[in-house]
Amino acid sequence: MTVPTRSYTHISLMNRDPQTLRASHRWHRILLALGCLWSLSVGCTAQPVVAEKDGLRVATYNIEWFSEDANPGRIANLKSVLNNVQPDIIGLQEIQSRKALNQIFDDKWEIGMMDEASEDQEVAIAVRKPLKLEEVGMVFDDPIFDFSFPGRRDVLRAVVVSPDGARHSFYVNHMKSRSGGRRQTDPQREMAAGLLAAFIKGKAEENVVVLGDLNDAPDDRSVNILETGNLMASAGSASAANPLLVNLMDPLARSNHVSHGLFRLFSGDPIEPVVPEAWSENERTRGIDYRYPDDLKVTQILFDQILVSPSLAKVAGKASIYSGADALRGEKGQTRRTDTGTDYIEKGTLSSDHLLVYVDLKLPAN
Repeated sequence: MTVPTRSYTHISLMNRDPQTLRASHRWHRILLALGCLWSLSVGCTAQPVVAEKDGLRVATYNIEWFSEDANPGRIANLKSVLNNVQPDIIGLQEIQSRKALNQIFDDKWEIGMMDEASEDQEVAIAVRKPLKLEEVGMVFDDPIFDFSFPGRRDVLRAVVVSPDGARHSFYVNHMKSRSGGRRQTDPQREMAAGLLAAFIKGKAEENVVVLGDLNDAPDDRSVNILETGNLMASAGSASAANPLLVNLMDPLARSNHVSHGLFRLFSGDPIEPVVPEAWSENERTRGIDYRYPDDLKVTQILFDQILVSPSLAKVAGKASIYSGADALRGEKGQTRRTDTGTDYIEKGTLSSDHLLVYVDLKLPAN
């Protein structure tokens, strides 16, 4: 996710003094952090436990602006996260190049991506051998789709084949960010979701996994379009007699789990990826103009999601968000967009501003 830098007109908060409002939100965030620390002291949270793998472990991870020649401390943190979670298949976003990914994936993995020199925020997929990649390519590569998929935010489709011949189609996403205003950019994500839903429905594949950084949360309209296959789907709890996809993140979203921004609350001790009011704050700010982050009580949110076809939903375990210390510690890097590309002003040690999300499909991994 790219943090918005322009100011927006705020509707629901216009009757309050901006300076007072910013101060109140700062205090809210301070109290929230203190609440997390208090819960640690009474034993309400603990080091996140990664369950024993039960089948094929599928994950998605936005590795924020991951560059070639990354900071060794960041590489060590990322390798630690991957080693702890042990995914078999992982969708990745915000990758500069294949060379960048070679810093964390060895020859036990096969990587699929377009690796275009002109783009430094690509999507990719990595599969652990003996799984194999087939038919790797972009879905909406024509310039006529640039409104919905600006830059290389196009969807990467990859067919993963297991040794027993089972085939699963993966769609790796990095939807348009909310930069420029959430309400203003909603149409881009909604149109992108509609195009992808229509494509998946037309392919009529049995085993489908859609995953990535959707830059919207469960119950937002774009995500509901993916779930229902209905271009006219509204926001709120999705409902469809025959859903196109099942969002495995729905229960986590409604229990205030988050996958983005949790590092801001990290103080050195393990914390669970749960922030009070995260879900309700996303609901409250839907359809209005506001300034990020000044007008938000809670900035953490669940953006990273895994949706599967109904056939796979029957064999899917409980989705999880990994928030070990290795995923939260370190210093954030700094980047600057230029006419010729991206300057990595400071290569930080923080793994990412996102957290890795994963689920087990109870199928043989080998």
